[in-house]
Amino acid sequence: MNVSGVGRVFAIAILVCGCSWGQKAEYDFYREFRNVFIPQLRSQERSITEDGIAERYAAKLRSEGTGEAEIVRRMKLIRSERNLLEADYWNRFYLDDKSNFNREPNAFLVRVVRERTPGVALDYAMGDGRNSIYLASAGWTVFGFDPADAAVALAQKRARERGLKLTTAAVRDSEYDFGKERFDLILFSWSMPLVSVQKVIDALKPDGIVVMECATHFAGRNGMLKLFDGLKIIHYEVIRTKADFDNRMDTEVLQLIATKPR
Repeated sequence: MNVSGVGRVFAIAILVCGCSWGQKAEYDFYREFRNVFIPQLRSQERSITEDGIAERYAAKLRSEGTGEAEIVRRMKLIRSERNLLEADYWNRFYLDDKSNFNREPNAFLVRVVRERTPGVALDYAMGDGRNSIYLASAGWTVFGFDPADAAVALAQKRARERGLKLTTAAVRDSEYDFGKERFDLILFSWSMPLVSVQKVIDALKPDGIVVMECATHFAGRNGMLKLFDGLKIIHYEVIRTKADFDNRMDTEVLQLIATKPR
């Protein structure tokens, strides 16, 4: 079979094999809950808790005539299996050609890397590998992880097509082995640490840097300054520009570079 034939078979396998790549039918409700119900509710009640959101969602389902067994099933998933729902959500997102996000490497990362000698990088929550592949093409040794297994598989496929090597894992943040003084660069591109920040700091080599870009709503305008207080902040700026995600809307974006002192 030629290379293009292999690629087509691979793509078809990803699309049809829900058992291996998430996309479970029983998770179909989650996109509406995540992208429509929660934002609408938070716009009305900014301080509502996660439990409050779940309770309001259950009440909504009952008002629509959803059976109690189905409500109980969804509540269990939302309250105790959110990680599985999120992984499935992002698998669907990255496998959908209509998903609206920046498919090119993050522009801020590109500017930062141009001024540095390649080393060892970690792409935290790597998605489909747009930034990992760029770093590898620029001479970096690249590690990355993401709980969305189909997205990680796509990253590997695209890297192989370009003759590049990525070392990846389809795991959650809490399952990844960050190690000690492994990385010269740790990237948070439209993501933020969901583990102890000390794990991130410990994983940096002396003089290594954290590079981050995300919307200010992730942690507030100055939230990341406080988050990375254990590092030396060498660049921090809030600009208004087109988001890499969030449907490419014009929004406030924060950009951070922080280094680990010797």
